[in-house]
Amino acid sequence: MSNAKAGPSKSSNQHLPCPPEDELMPLIRKYFALGYSDGKIARECMDHFDKNVYGLSTSTVKRRRKQIQLQRQVTSFQTNTHLTVESLDSTVKQAVTWEDLEPMYIELRQKFPNLGARDMVAKLRLLYGVKISEMVLLRYLREHDSEGIARRKAKRFVRKRFWSAGVMDVLCFDQHDKWKRFGLWLHLGMDPFTGRIAWVKIWWSNRNSKLVTSYFIDACREIGGIPMISQSDLGPENFGIANCQTATRQRLDVTLVGSMQHRWVNKKAMNVKPEATWSVLRRNFCVAFETCFNLGTNPDENDHILLDILDPLQQLIFRWLAIPWVQHELDVWRFMRNSTPRRADKNSLLPHGIPDVIAEKPEKFQCKDYKVIVTPELFDEMDSLWAPRDDPIFDLVPPTFGAQITGLYQYIGMPEINLNSFWDVYTDLLTCFTPEIQLSLAYVIDHADDNFEESPELLEGQADLPRAEGAWQYLGGVADYNIDDDGVEFTDDEA
Repeated sequence: MSNAKAGPSKSSNQHLPCPPEDELMPLIRKYFALGYSDGKIARECMDHFDKNVYGLSTSTVKRRRKQIQLQRQVTSFQTNTHLTVESLDSTVKQAVTWEDLEPMYIELRQKFPNLGARDMVAKLRLLYGVKISEMVLLRYLREHDSEGIARRKAKRFVRKRFWSAGVMDVLCFDQHDKWKRFGLWLHLGMDPFTGRIAWVKIWWSNRNSKLVTSYFIDACREIGGIPMISQSDLGPENFGIANCQTATRQRLDVTLVGSMQHRWVNKKAMNVKPEATWSVLRRNFCVAFETCFNLGTNPDENDHILLDILDPLQQLIFRWLAIPWVQHELDVWRFMRNSTPRRADKNSLLPHGIPDVIAEKPEKFQCKDYKVIVTPELFDEMDSLWAPRDDPIFDLVPPTFGAQITGLYQYIGMPEINLNSFWDVYTDLLTCFTPEIQLSLAYVIDHADDNFEESPELLEGQADLPRAEGAWQYLGGVADYNIDDDGVEFTDDEA
């Protein structure tokens, strides 16, 4: 009988075996997309495996990367209009004209007209796999987009102070109503400590408690837990999250019974992190879409408009086209924000790095994770209680109308929806709704948004958390802390 131990064994050269391919390759892709070197990819990947069982070298990462054709590129100017592209895996240099990279640049500039060099570099890397020096791109922008640079430099943040103890100490969220003229409403949640955006959603409402609570539950389910404290302005649409957060925390810690685990803030300055993120979204994301939507909602020279938002049929067609399209673009924007480090700030004590990585590996940034672990079963219970998905608020359009417009969209060839084609597709669909079809759907169209339910009452008998009077105060959930002129000192290591 053999006494050999089960599991992976060392090879004849005494090197530990590589981690399983099916688990390793997604991690290599992930960290490559974040711009890490092969050596750093190897170190970061090994955080996910038992180092006593598996090993991973830089050369192995390099080989695996070649197998899946992740070719790293470094670019530098050759002339004012030409680039030299050099592969790190080869000494061969290939001269490339700017025209080879220009389609990527034009597509990004169309979507993000206010994008600066630093963010442009990140998006080229994350979306196209092209690594280009920030200084190289900045030189190009100074030559071809000097007005844009001057416009972007004119923007300055008003500095405000926000204290946070660690990862998931507090989760802030806020609604955004700047697109209500289009019948579109946005909502955002984020961890102010890491800067990680937990969700950014667009829908035909942001005032329904069940809908907003579903954003919170889905985001927390993704990371496996809830924050110590949730935070928002005082509005009935936020009662569902406040109740869900409080009920879940009290279920897991009976000492919290009788105390609301959600903090209400009554000044924008106290919810500064979401407000700052809205400012970034407005400047870097919204401009191109607003320009597109204004083309259809503003009268032309004949005083004709493509979209009358008060017309129920036009509103539903617009909603059916716009929301899934913009939501996809928001998901990409959120991924890029969470995968890109913020510019280093000497005035900030928060960790500097990629938000997703800080949230995933806080110990590497000398900080703590205060996330409260929640089981899938408890998430399911809270979901059915506070955000039941059979509510009509979760229907993009009424099901009967949805079936009809899906068939018509297939009839016109399912054209791609983008900034250039949006209003053409909208017009084609509107034309397909003949008087006979409109008559058959008249009741559904006219009463599409009738099914709104009142927001729930707050849980009874719960004491509010202390209200802070200024944005400088600590608003999180760690119980034992001191504030002095040098900042906040957290003394509760077992919070």
